[in-house]
Amino acid sequence: MVDPVDVQELLDKEPFEPFRIRMNDGNYYDVVNPDLAVAMEGNFFLALPKGRWKLLSYLNMTSIENEIPAPRKRRRAG
Repeated sequence: MVDPVDVQELLDKEPFEPFRIRMNDGNYYDVVNPDLAVAMEGNFFLALPKGRWKLLSYLNMTSIENEIPAPRKRRRAG
């Protein structure tokens, strides 16, 4: 379980640094903009691309990573 206070501190950090939330089912979610996330009492709201969103329970969070790997660049075929 991740402490909601720790998540709020990461969201409030100036300057903001992106972080990754790992879940107990093996999934992870990258928080890249503090304006797209809300740390609530029992859950964490995260807005995702394409109008999607996710409500994550702190009880199911296993860890927070402060370093997010850079996205891989696609190589052009040809």
